[in-house]
Formats: sequence, C-alpha cells, structure tokens
Amino acid sequence: MNRDALVAVALAFSAATLFALTTNLHRGAASAVPMEDVGPVRLLLRLLRTPRWLLGSFCAMVALGLHTVSLRFGTVILVQAVLSTGLVLALGLEAFRERRRPAVLEVGAWVLVVAGIVAVLSLARPHGGRHIGPVAFFATLALAFVVASAGLLAGRTRLPRPAVAVVMGCAAGTCFALDAVFLKGVAGSAGQLTSWPALLDLGGFVVASVLGNLVVQRAYQQAPLRHVLPAVTAADPVAASLVWLLLLHEHLRPGPVAVAGLVGGLAAMVVGIVGATSAGVPEESADDALPETATAS
Repeated sequence: MNRDALVAVALAFSAATLFALTTNLHRGAASAVPMEDVGPVRLLLRLLRTPRWLLGSFCAMVALGLHTVSLRFGTVILVQAVLSTGLVLALGLEAFRERRRPAVLEVGAWVLVVAGIVAVLSLARPHGGRHIGPVAFFATLALAFVVASAGLLAGRTRLPRPAVAVVMGCAAGTCFALDAVFLKGVAGSAGQLTSWPALLDLGGFVVASVLGNLVVQRAYQQAPLRHVLPAVTAADPVAASLVWLLLLHEHLRPGPVAVAGLVGGLAAMVVGIVGATSAGVPEESADDALPETATAS
C-alpha cells in the first residue's frame, strides 16, 4: 500500500472508532422511546432534545470529518471496508455496557470481519475512480429514496421485530453507502466548496444521510444494537463496491487474485457480520424481544 492508502486507512479507522461510540449512544437514546408514542420523524425530533443522543451526534460529526478527509486519500471501497471495523468496536462496547462476556463464536465472527477487510485491502487493492455525472447523480439520489422507503415500509409488516430491524438495517447501510458517493465528490472539491458541483454533492450527501438516519433510528427502536448494526455494516461495503465499480469505475489490481480478494473478502465480512448477530446472544432474552421503555431524558 502506498502512503496515501495508509493515511486513508488510519483516518477511516479513527472514524470507525467514533462511529462505534455514536451507535451505542444513539441506540441507548432511541430504545428509551416507546414504539407506540412516535413515528420516525417525531422520533428524530424528540431525540434532538436528548443529551445522550446529542453527544453521539457530536461524535458522529467528528467522525464524518475524518471520513471525508480519508476519502481524499483513498477509494470508497477501501474506506468503506475499513469503516466496517466499527462493527467489532461497537458490539464490543455494547457487550461491555451490558456487562456481558463475548462468547468464543462471537469473537471468531469479529475476527472473520477483520480478516475480510484485510483480504480486500491486501489482495484487491482498489484504486482509481472518477466523479459521477449528472445522470448517475440523480439515479443515485432516486435509489436512496427507494431504499429508504422500502426500509420504513418493512416496519409496517408483521415480521418479528429482530427480522424487521435487520431489513431496516440493510436499507440504512445501503443509504450510507450511497451518501459516500456524494461525500467523495465533496472531498474532491476542497478549496472549491462553493462551486455548483460541490454544492450538489453536498446536498445529495445530506439527503441520503438523513434518509439513512431516519431508517436506522427507527430500527434502533425495534431491536438491540447487535441486530441492527450488523445489517447496516454488511450492506454498506457490498453496496459501495457495486456502486463504485459500476458507476465510478474504481479499479482492482490486475489478475484473478484481486477479484478473489474482493469477493472473498466481502463474503468473509458478511458471514462474520451475520455470525456476530447471533453468536453469544442469550436465548429469547427480554432485550431481544422488546426495546427498552424507559422515558428519554
């Protein structure tokens, strides 16, 4: 890996650490609001008055800055893959908050996630890429609306709450992968942030990010973090890889080894993430069945 790639990895890992703290703070605040009281928009408005949620949002703002800078040095596939380490950090923090010792299978799933990330970075070595054009811009924005709508509609089905949370988490993760499309454009416009392309990218990022947060906050009401966050984390790098290879023509190093590294690495990440969802989780615990119902501060 060259110097720029190493800088991107370091910045993305720092962002992942702060995002892990954010998700735990947001999960704690959102789960304290009874499901019957508010819809997704009113939920977000209520959380804006909750100190714990606001602290998480501050951490998210700092993480977002690090994420943006990391995209100046590395490809989206690389950065989004490294951000997936936030899953291991967030679930480990949740286990600490719950005073629960992680099971051996749970730790093994976390190791598999990290191994998948290493495979993507060392074997596939993604590089290159270009800015999206107007057609791809609006297609990406429309896709974000479709995905977010599908995620919110899942909450109206009769599926078990953990299953709904997984579907909503996948929708939110896809939205976050799509907002990285626009964030990459913003990162590439340093010094020209008032130009029309930069403003369009910034607007697209805000819209896709808000849609993703609407879905994920609703998902946090449905089930514990260990159900929601793995789905968000699994969908993000997979969607990012598809979008950036198809739309922005990011490249892998030549040869079948690179393709095997990307596909195998992503598969290992998804399997590890799915394994982390159930490994070491108590059987039918009350926390799995229903969200917390304490009054938000």
